[in-house]
Amino acid sequence: MTSTETLARTSVGEEDVAPNAGHRIAVRHPTVIRLLIVAVLLAAWQFLPVSRQVKFWLSSPAQILTTLWGWIADGSLWAHLGATLSVMVTGYVMGCAVGIGLGLLFGFLPRLYRVLAPFVAAFYALPKIALAPLFIILLGIGMSSKVALVAITVFFLLLNSTIDGIRDVDKDLVDSMRLMGATRVEVLRKVLIPSALPWIFTGARISVRYAFTATLLAELIAANRGLGFLIEFNSGNFNATGSYAAIVVLVAFSVALTEILTRVQTITAGRRK
Repeated sequence: MTSTETLARTSVGEEDVAPNAGHRIAVRHPTVIRLLIVAVLLAAWQFLPVSRQVKFWLSSPAQILTTLWGWIADGSLWAHLGATLSVMVTGYVMGCAVGIGLGLLFGFLPRLYRVLAPFVAAFYALPKIALAPLFIILLGIGMSSKVALVAITVFFLLLNSTIDGIRDVDKDLVDSMRLMGATRVEVLRKVLIPSALPWIFTGARISVRYAFTATLLAELIAANRGLGFLIEFNSGNFNATGSYAAIVVLVAFSVALTEILTRVQTITAGRRK
């Protein structure tokens, strides 16, 4: 092989490899692309030439960051964030626990579920925000009414996810366990619960944003602290920057909790394999 042919083949090889290498870099590092998109959007928001009136309602990333830093410096953000997270986490845990427990019970006792299914469907179809005034009447305007609204919102999501997971179980596997003399508790622990776990984690991950929404709506209706109160208070005072700042905090923690649940689901699925 002559040096000319070697050089030609090397050149062709480099031309073939270079585009693929760039493609691999883009695929393996989607975070870089996402950050670039966010940076472009923020820069356009900050420097886009608009009228002063429009700028008043749109605010800007710099003003939002300044407001957030002020809240962090004086400690007010932590008080409002703590109030929102207390309501959200308490209601979320209660809703998950009761929803998963009752879902497993219905899966374990299908006849009971067939009897109660119409009532479950009726309450599930009811918009949960319609219950907020009733909870305020029954439980007051404190934390209890807000926790109840979040819990009942999460409850139905986890209940349906758990029931769907139980229905997805391999019936032949359950019958085989019973033929081998397994008790109901063993079938539940070794077959039903492991098979329903992916469904339960999916429902738990989806429920995060609904829990935040219910918390926010409850705080918008009646509260004197919390991120929902911050949004309502600043909006009532025509302070768009403050409303945007509260929404940024809300989105950040919602994404963080969703990511945590996704990682937990991935780790659990890996251990099951």
